[in-house]
Amino acid sequence: MLHSPAPFPRRLAARLIDLGFALVLTFALVIPFTLVLLVVRPVLEPVLGRQGLITVFVVVCYFLAYVGLEVYLLARRGGQTLGKGLMGLRVVPAAESRPAGVAPGAATARMLLIFVPFVLMSAAGGNPDVAVLDALALVGALSLLVSLLLAGFGGARRRAVHDLVAGTRVVRADKRGIVLGEDLRMMVPGRVDLSKRL
Repeated sequence: MLHSPAPFPRRLAARLIDLGFALVLTFALVIPFTLVLLVVRPVLEPVLGRQGLITVFVVVCYFLAYVGLEVYLLARRGGQTLGKGLMGLRVVPAAESRPAGVAPGAATARMLLIFVPFVLMSAAGGNPDVAVLDALALVGALSLLVSLLLAGFGGARRRAVHDLVAGTRVVRADKRGIVLGEDLRMMVPGRVDLSKRL
């Protein structure tokens, strides 16, 4: 049985919820990663400058938080990030008639294609003498706009660019709440034993 495609407003709300969770996790990662920053600072600060080092540090923390939410949760939580679970959505393989879990490779491809436009857009205005940065930012903004249009008005399946490339689609599903201990454990690499509670 094919599940109906996710309504765009619900899908957008799920993405905003996930972005909010990623920001919270970023702040949680900043504390332990500050120790790493103190070790690498003498080597990287002369190359990147102080502001550049801080920017790279924050982007790395945000990227790791987003990997936990978008890759590990999709693969381990039955195709639901925290936002998708709360909004009653699930990511499934596009070719299958019965929704199953999302493979880690597909989850990684989706995450990169979601994350890259934001990285490209953040390049704008970094250095007014480098026009290529503004061009990259424009490419990021246009790819994000195309994804939004495809997800909102892309026919019966409403698949965004990251869905098309990863071979996935977003469908309606049962809502799923957040179980903090289990969900946090699912966001980290390695083997996850959910029989033990935190």
